[in-house]
Amino acid sequence: MNKNNDTYPEPDKKELHSDQSFDEKIFYLTKSISSLDSELEGIKKNLQKRKSENTTLRVLFYTGLLVLLVGFLYSNSVLQRAHMRSLEKNIITLEQRLSHDINQAKVNLELDIQESKEKVKFIEGTDIFSTLKRMDYAISQLHPTKEQTTTLINQVRLNTDDFSNILKNQPETFRSK
Repeated sequence: MNKNNDTYPEPDKKELHSDQSFDEKIFYLTKSISSLDSELEGIKKNLQKRKSENTTLRVLFYTGLLVLLVGFLYSNSVLQRAHMRSLEKNIITLEQRLSHDINQAKVNLELDIQESKEKVKFIEGTDIFSTLKRMDYAISQLHPTKEQTTTLINQVRLNTDDFSNILKNQPETFRSK
């Protein structure tokens, strides 16, 4: 028998001789069996220890994975909330800027209308409608000889009527200012 000396001791050469007594053979066999039994117990304990270590390593591995997953989900939700807050702030800022721009455009439009109305008043107390009526009366007094001039006069009268209708249909707020 050529076995490893650490695990299985090699029997003495005298064990193999047939001239030994039966009791000696039993003693050597009992000794071999007990050494094998103690080695098997050691191996069994070693296997149980490794099994326990493997179980512990699995538990640690899966716990680590679980912690990483929970951490990822938590950080993802935190980042999402921060992104949403940033978007909300940007939307609010844009709404305020847009509201300010609209109000500024409204004020500018009202000022332009005021300036236009001031320019339209030629004589104190005379409004645009009186001026347009006088202009229409003056044009009607013309008797042109050329057809081209007549066409131009008719075009001016149509434009004057359109302008009067536009002014009459304006909202009351603009006419009263």
